[in-house]
Amino acid sequence: HVRSRRQRQMCIRDRCLSVDFLDLRAWIRSIDHFFLEAFMTNSAISNDQPVASAALRAVMGQYLTGVTIVTVTGPDNIPYGLTVNSFNSVSLTPPLILWSLDNRNDKLSLFHNCRGFAVNIMAADQLGICQTFAAAENDRFSRCNWHFGGYGQPLLANSLASLECRPWAEYDGGDHTIFVGEVMSITKADGNAAAFFKGKLGQYGDQ
Repeated sequence: HVRSRRQRQMCIRDRCLSVDFLDLRAWIRSIDHFFLEAFMTNSAISNDQPVASAALRAVMGQYLTGVTIVTVTGPDNIPYGLTVNSFNSVSLTPPLILWSLDNRNDKLSLFHNCRGFAVNIMAADQLGICQTFAAAENDRFSRCNWHFGGYGQPLLANSLASLECRPWAEYDGGDHTIFVGEVMSITKADGNAAAFFKGKLGQYGDQ
């Protein structure tokens, strides 16, 4: 069967229209799928809630940390200190460390306005001192040996290490304030470390 030139052109045109129509339907389906997927994803994200504070506390108890006592010289050269395990290094150049303090602590302003602070890394045989500085004691320093360091901050004797720092930055950390310090002076000793695990003080190292 021989088709005229016009018939062949019409046939080709109809096929192109058919193909274009099929492509258009496929494109519409892909767009529908994209927006449906985006809607479902955004809905899932908007309905997500963070874990409960008790759950986070429990899981963080699985993380073994060292124990420090952060000290500061307050007005009239009166020392203050508290037991802290939220301590970590930040940077080597410049030498930075961080720790955090509960915003409900009534001594928070001491650290907001201080010229510096010290982080004392506690040894395994200093668990009693760790407990003293974690309790509601008014004169914690009377129960341990200490001295002022070269930068004017209280340093606890026989600690594994003491780092005197000057304030570098402060950050809002939810219900805590994060303090970043630039390390100005270090003392270091050998020994086993005090440790905190599952809500209990202990020790880490050769027994």
